[in-house]
Amino acid sequence: MAKLVLVNHWSKGIGNNKPPLGLCYLAAYLKKYLKYEDISIVNTGDRTFEKIRNENPDIVGFTAYTAGYYDVLDLMQKVKEEIGCHVIAGGPHITCLPDQLSEYTDIGIIGEGEQTLLELIRLYLDRSRFEPGELEKIDGIVFRTNGQLRYTPPRELIKPLDRIPIPDRDLLDMEYFLRPSQILMSNQYIRGTTMLTSRGCPYHCIYCHVAAKWGKPRLHSAERVVEEIDLLVRKYGVQGITMSDDLFVSSSTRIKRIIEGMREKDLLGKVKFLVDLRANMVNDKLMKMLAEMGVVKVAFGLESGSQPILQYLKGKDLTVEMNRKAVAMANKYGIGSYCCFMIGAPPETKDDIRKTQELIKEILDMSPTNFCQLTVTTPLPGTKLWDYALKKGYIEKDIDWRQFSLSPLMSNRKDFYVNEHIEFEEFLKLAKETMDLANSRRLKSILSNFSTYYIRKAISDPKLGLKILMDYLRHH
Repeated sequence: MAKLVLVNHWSKGIGNNKPPLGLCYLAAYLKKYLKYEDISIVNTGDRTFEKIRNENPDIVGFTAYTAGYYDVLDLMQKVKEEIGCHVIAGGPHITCLPDQLSEYTDIGIIGEGEQTLLELIRLYLDRSRFEPGELEKIDGIVFRTNGQLRYTPPRELIKPLDRIPIPDRDLLDMEYFLRPSQILMSNQYIRGTTMLTSRGCPYHCIYCHVAAKWGKPRLHSAERVVEEIDLLVRKYGVQGITMSDDLFVSSSTRIKRIIEGMREKDLLGKVKFLVDLRANMVNDKLMKMLAEMGVVKVAFGLESGSQPILQYLKGKDLTVEMNRKAVAMANKYGIGSYCCFMIGAPPETKDDIRKTQELIKEILDMSPTNFCQLTVTTPLPGTKLWDYALKKGYIEKDIDWRQFSLSPLMSNRKDFYVNEHIEFEEFLKLAKETMDLANSRRLKSILSNFSTYYIRKAISDPKLGLKILMDYLRHH
């Protein structure tokens, strides 16, 4: 039996606080439909190559994100040269830029990977190698033959989504991910993790590739969602779950059925949630259901306090006033808001950024349960903004991926800067000013919710006490 090692390498400054569910889905799919069990997951930013080598792999599969892609490139080369096994790459970066497949990578998986990887592993088990003639029969890949890249036809998406089994988290050190943390951004240090209940998005934001690459949402059934929630609560003692869907609330009917299923399994009140929302979908009925389900925080992509910039980024169906009212409505039902903003869009001016700062202040004044986060508008591969940046010459063909970052504190080079009205040095000052504003109430918010709960936690677990203290200092 060939040994498959799936790798999620995270780079310094990027972090690793969420389990690599994508790799867990791949493993679960192979186990269910191929009865293939010889799988390990390496999920680390420390001594990654040594951990891969210790598994004695025949095939190594890498997840490649744009952020940190440079480290993955180095790892793939080292694996190929020093271990000599087959190397497969998948994930968002390869999906969006398959023409950048490394010379040290045998195969790139484009798009959804479960069925594609199954067919690749089945081919290897049959032939003990990847022959070009056989690879051409597998949809959704790119590979090299005679020094040239070959692409096979796109693979159809898996439908219904329930065909994909619950991700195999047992391949991870789940206690590492379940350590009490601010998983819900709700000032509660609890055992928490992430879930995915859908794939795809109906909207076409200029900075996001999800709709273009994944199409309209495919949803797990309410029964399947409840089954996974029940597993996380009963088996892992989970107290909080972040729903990592691009848009969890695609179907209010499904949410109602999820609540009914949770009630039947006596799960209501035993787990809290953070979910993503879009302001144009918010109404009293929805917020009441989310509160009943146990949602304590909703994440909004508000992006800008300037109507022209908001429309540029997200389309014509949203207004700044709608965003403002959506946050207020969430607060009305006792739900905090985690509001994401970005600055640096091509047409944005200093006045536009000032309007964003004003909206951030207003949201923080609404409730101590509201948090704000800031990123730099950055062209991600596969997005409309990426295509625009290429056309305008803002991005060079020979890209230094080490300069890629969405963080205002790390974006100190112009490699991915696309704004057309503000000098870069002045923009950095505005970014720091806006980021300081977004973080200005976090310490106050945490302290306003401080209680004997934290004291008991700190006494019973000194490491957690130190973590809480460090969070206070970091947010101050």
